[in-house]
Amino acid sequence: MERNGIVGTSWLTALLLGGLALLGTGRTARAEGVPTALVVVPTDKFSEKAAAILNHLGRENFSRAGEYEMVDIRKFLDEGSSDTRLDYYRKALEALREGREQYDNLELDPAIEALKRSLELFRKAAGRLGTGEQYMKALLFLGSAYILSGDNEQGTENFRLVAMFDKRKVLDKKIFPPSMIEIFNKVKADVATMPTGSVLVKSEPAGAEVYLNGVFKGITPLNVIKVPEGEHFLRLEKDGYLPWGKVVGFYATHEETVSANLQKSAGHLAFEKKTRTILEDLDEDPPEPGLLELAGWLRVEKLVVAKVTQRGDEVNAEAALIQVAPPKTLAHRSMTFNLTSPNFLSRADALFTSLYKQVEIPQAGKPAGKGNLTMAVARCNSDSDCTTGEVCDAASGRCIPYAPEKKAFYEKWWFWTLVGGGLAVAGGTAALVWYFTRPAEGAIEFSF
Repeated sequence: MERNGIVGTSWLTALLLGGLALLGTGRTARAEGVPTALVVVPTDKFSEKAAAILNHLGRENFSRAGEYEMVDIRKFLDEGSSDTRLDYYRKALEALREGREQYDNLELDPAIEALKRSLELFRKAAGRLGTGEQYMKALLFLGSAYILSGDNEQGTENFRLVAMFDKRKVLDKKIFPPSMIEIFNKVKADVATMPTGSVLVKSEPAGAEVYLNGVFKGITPLNVIKVPEGEHFLRLEKDGYLPWGKVVGFYATHEETVSANLQKSAGHLAFEKKTRTILEDLDEDPPEPGLLELAGWLRVEKLVVAKVTQRGDEVNAEAALIQVAPPKTLAHRSMTFNLTSPNFLSRADALFTSLYKQVEIPQAGKPAGKGNLTMAVARCNSDSDCTTGEVCDAASGRCIPYAPEKKAFYEKWWFWTLVGGGLAVAGGTAALVWYFTRPAEGAIEFSF
């Protein structure tokens, strides 16, 4: 009987662990997003900055929607481009890895030399640092190595460079001792009180995204202001061009001007040619062949396209969400914005949200109720007449709120998790009952 108890307990444990694993899988499972690309083009040179703003907003918007996996168009267009900065960046990472290993082994002098070499290479790779996280690691470990070797002045200077690069940086308590963290926090507090400077950033062509120390700041031409005095990493990016980068000095006494001449990427000409079709009609269903060809070239299943025209402060944008197979225009929207309006960014963001949000249109004469939206009071001719979070119902000429399509309970992961878990437990329980209640081998049963 003891054997039966041990086997039964093991069986039950395995079933319970299996059930927990099933539940855990159900909670954490997430469907992979559909490969999607976003392309925004200006209708003329004057509209480049407005188009760049919507391009950035659109990428951020669709990246927040879990059902889409945004393809990095710039990386795609860079394929085949010759850029020595990538070699510098790879060498910098290798020097950082070497310096970190020596630091961990308390070989401080070799660590300092390797980390200093990595920083020199990172500076040569300006424009390819991304968020700059690896650059900051090199600074942090170099500063820490200096302090451990007794050179507090050099160590503090490296900590100051980190705090200038990212004022939000917090040291990991699992890596750095409390004394080191105290020094860094004091340096960071001092940097917050430093005088600040500004730099006017221009680019050719205009409409490039500006990143200061890896953080997005705006679109060229742009005046980057209130930056702690000293040297900072500036990066510019634009679809079809190689990223531009430079270490730029900010001074409290005067404003500097930086002019960037962007170099075309290997895929620039093909990209420019294939995006010309966006200037044609976007509301065709099925979509224009040129749009489907563009999506196929970018190797995506869905394509978000928009064309932008700016006249003075007024910006008109037309956008569409296109499915490749089968070819279908899933949504089409047009909006007009005012660049000087305080809600410009939120309204522009709502333009892209409206492409994938499903709206249930109330039927004429049907009272509002569960599953049927109440009509808003505001009259409208287009989505631009409605507030953020609403779209214009062309049938009724009124603004209505977004109504995302909801899944039925039997389409959700937790329903099938419960069903599967219930079946597993029921089956296990039945097996255990049979196992423990069957007669032992060789036993004699008596009936009266």
